[in-house]
Amino acid sequence: MASANGDGFGDSPQGGFAAGASLDVYEAVYRLVMTAYGYRCALTGEQFTPDIGLVHPHLEVVAIRPRDAGGPLAIDNYLALEEHAARAFRAGHFVIEDDYRVIMPIAGALAPAIRPHASGHLLVPDEPLFRPNPAHLAFHRRMVLGR
Repeated sequence: MASANGDGFGDSPQGGFAAGASLDVYEAVYRLVMTAYGYRCALTGEQFTPDIGLVHPHLEVVAIRPRDAGGPLAIDNYLALEEHAARAFRAGHFVIEDDYRVIMPIAGALAPAIRPHASGHLLVPDEPLFRPNPAHLAFHRRMVLGR
């Protein structure tokens, strides 16, 4: 029996898998972000050894503007953050201004183990094209602060 989509394997295509970027593209962006940040946490400056596995055990690549909120799969929409800093960023415990200053909306919200870099600024890649896009940073601030 032929299927409705002509592939011969059932009545209809499997749901839940929107057409989009392949896993290879996600992996390429992940590796590019890790390399651009030099396997260093953008918030704390903590340096990590590159890992041979697909996913680093202590350093995460975090979307500034999530894909499901219209964020692009582009390096300027991602940060390399240590795992605890990544959770804090997603929870809105810190935001980043367009000049890369780190702002803590609620004093004491960061866990004591997370120590932002002494400069008070995010550590960004040397290459300007790889730095966080101000539009994505503004989106994150709007979501956290409503501004």
